[in-house]
Amino acid sequence: MERIRCNKCKIEMTPDIIYTHFPRGKLPVRGYRCEKCGYEMIPLEEAKRVQDEAEILGLYGAPNPLTGRNVTRSGNNLSVYIPKEYEKKLDLKKGTPIRMWLQGDTICIEPEKT
Repeated sequence: MERIRCNKCKIEMTPDIIYTHFPRGKLPVRGYRCEKCGYEMIPLEEAKRVQDEAEILGLYGAPNPLTGRNVTRSGNNLSVYIPKEYEKKLDLKKGTPIRMWLQGDTICIEPEKT
């Protein structure tokens, strides 16, 4: 492992596991920590790896969440109306098959690929 020096103290940094935080969680990453001042550094290739993993796991959250919507009731089931712009963009029609799953405390819905 290469020797990395702290940008502040100029002493050699110790390899360590650092947690990188995202809007919907955190992931461990291999990096370096200065024993003297606590400065942390993550190598670029490791930062890219954990960024890709966070994207796959959905830790960034929705980029442009739609707010101001409410859950309604249709018979004995709860319902959510899909906005017209989403309908057009995804080419949704009545009867389009979907997949639905929970990811932590988030409900995810997508059209099934046929």
